[in-house]
Amino acid sequence: MTAEHRTIADDPPLRSMTSAWSVHLAVLGALVAMLGAVFWRSITAAVQVWWVSPTFSHCFLIIPVSAYIVWTRREVLARQTPSAYPRALWLTVPVIAAALVGMLTAVNEIKQLAFMALVQIMILSLLGPRVYRTILFPSLFLFFLVPMGEYLIGPLQRFTTWFISAGLDALGILHYTEGNTIQLANGVYEVAEACAGLRFLIATIAVGAVFSYFTYRKWHKIALFILACMIVPVIANGFRALGIVLLAHYSDNKIATGTDHLVYGWGFSVAILALLMFIGMRFADPEAGEQAAETPAPQPRSLASTAMFAVLAIAVVPAFLLWRAQAEPAINRAAFSLPPAPAGWSLVKPSQQWQPLYAEPDARLAFAMQQADSVDPPVDVLVDYYAENDDGRSLITSTNKLWDEEVWHPVVQNGVRARLGDADIPLGEVEISNGTVSRLIWWTYASGGGFTTSGMIVKLNRLRSLGGMGASLVAVSTPMDSDLDAARNRLARALRALGGLRRRLGAAK
Repeated sequence: MTAEHRTIADDPPLRSMTSAWSVHLAVLGALVAMLGAVFWRSITAAVQVWWVSPTFSHCFLIIPVSAYIVWTRREVLARQTPSAYPRALWLTVPVIAAALVGMLTAVNEIKQLAFMALVQIMILSLLGPRVYRTILFPSLFLFFLVPMGEYLIGPLQRFTTWFISAGLDALGILHYTEGNTIQLANGVYEVAEACAGLRFLIATIAVGAVFSYFTYRKWHKIALFILACMIVPVIANGFRALGIVLLAHYSDNKIATGTDHLVYGWGFSVAILALLMFIGMRFADPEAGEQAAETPAPQPRSLASTAMFAVLAIAVVPAFLLWRAQAEPAINRAAFSLPPAPAGWSLVKPSQQWQPLYAEPDARLAFAMQQADSVDPPVDVLVDYYAENDDGRSLITSTNKLWDEEVWHPVVQNGVRARLGDADIPLGEVEISNGTVSRLIWWTYASGGGFTTSGMIVKLNRLRSLGGMGASLVAVSTPMDSDLDAARNRLARALRALGGLRRRLGAAK
């Protein structure tokens, strides 16, 4: 047999290396599958966000892109042998602690980030530092699978609105700005969530990360380009939104309205991304040569113990969930039965015009009340209660909305205080409009025996109770005309009459 016809079976080192890869990858796959089973609800919650939110639809491409980059490193990996690195398992201690905090506070992003971090630790501990360094970027790129950043929508909306208003001021175009709505002489323009630019920002950062990996070798260049991918899209989105308003204004709303303004917007966004990469290519680093790596002998003796300790670390999470399930108190359903009408009020059928879009609460109380012998519109009352038992549903989540955003848009948002019975409580106030009808909403969260408009406080209260405390949305709403004070007075009177609601919420669990 000639040297040209030798096979892996004829080469003991190659045969040993291939066998090591097969064993280590099989164990890694089994542990990642176990992690997937433990974090299944968090994973399905992430995929649901990818599916329903255009902002994160690019997440479907992350795994194929990561796999392709690993494939481009196959020749380097072929010269390496995986080896167990049990020390990496010490990193599971803080990560699992973070995962438990995420479960106690029902924060999907924390649980999803913890899952991805544990995947990284499994790769490092089962394939070894040398292999992990070789696939460091495609491994870390998987963190883009976590749909996070929606908390930036509000600030981005406000910045875009300010940018448009400042541009119109500079051009001398008369306009009136209220909230996220800009009114010109020939049209009203709302900076909706889709116009905030979050989708463009996140997609640009993801594409910029891949571009930096293939283009640069120096860390300062990578950092500067990623920084540009964070700043440029925000400013560019301001120019994009301003340009759409100007096109609609100067064409008397004949162009840049409806679906065509989305086309113009995406065309502008693609042009900005192409310009970023064109400029970035001018500073590209030369391709670094791959150094031939020695092929160390496989170390199967530590693989079994590493896998065993990894299984024990992963098992902490389901053990905690089992303990939680056994300690979970039952919900007092009687607290959410239809209440008797307060003195001076009568119960009427709730309005079908408005309803918060909160996903599958554990209990709901919904009714409307109207003052006796009054021609004033009724007040809708809604309470959504969440036991927050880590079943994928939570009071504080980006998918829960106080109104249907396809029907209503916010006009003004403020903070107010009013009395619920004899207790003074904080409330969020928002005026919404569908172009024909306007409504005023007051809302608050019942948590920890008190009331707050802060989602963070709700989460901290749950953490202090080790996950044993539920929380509720309390919202009241009424139609309004041009008289804002009359609507506020109507809501204030209704809340004062609902003093018994505090006792009901206190007895919910």
